[in-house]
Amino acid sequence: MKRLTAILCAALAAALACSKSSTAPDPDVIDGAEMAAVRTSLDSALKDDSNYAILRTIVFGLLDRASHVTDAAGETRIAGFQLDIDATKGTQPFVAQLSGVLAWRGYSPATHTVDSVTFVIGTGLNPPVSDTLQPSFSPANAGEGTGFIIHEAPDSTVTAWKARTGALHVTTTSYGSGDRHSANGLTITVYRGSLAGDYHIGGLSVPDSTTANSSAANFSTGVRAVKTRITGTIP
Repeated sequence: MKRLTAILCAALAAALACSKSSTAPDPDVIDGAEMAAVRTSLDSALKDDSNYAILRTIVFGLLDRASHVTDAAGETRIAGFQLDIDATKGTQPFVAQLSGVLAWRGYSPATHTVDSVTFVIGTGLNPPVSDTLQPSFSPANAGEGTGFIIHEAPDSTVTAWKARTGALHVTTTSYGSGDRHSANGLTITVYRGSLAGDYHIGGLSVPDSTTANSSAANFSTGVRAVKTRITGTIP
């Protein structure tokens, strides 16, 4: 994942240029303060994780819609994302295909906190994607993935659990026409649509592995998703 850092730096201007979609009324629009709370929770728990550092701006910066999914535990906001990189620097290829889900519940406007966040990511782009979750993974290895469960207390204290078991499945995807922007020799195309599948994750607390936690969601009918494709030459 470290090899992607140069791509993100070069493509940042283009990513910000296409970070907003239609402003038409939409029940799945994420309130700015709510998304800020989700990202604060992620930043606190995953500040030292290279996978999250890579995805923070180029992927999560583009998420502006999240579906409402209700199950026995209540309502969860879920957004899918996919990242497709096929670029070069000189003769060196930079290639990665990633799929993932960001889910959260329990946002409090009063405390600007979100009770729980689940972040799951795996390799592969074209359905069916079936990835086994583990403590770490390489984008070069098909079938691997990882994930985190994060709890934030009303006083902003954050506790995190890292995946030891579980799976991420992507069964179908559907996107509209892309919004293309170019900068610094790279082209970023952002597609908005839906992603269907499910995940289940069992994790142990970090850094001490003293407690366990689990999370699961089924979104077989699809949730709002963003696909980002990066192509071109890194200067």
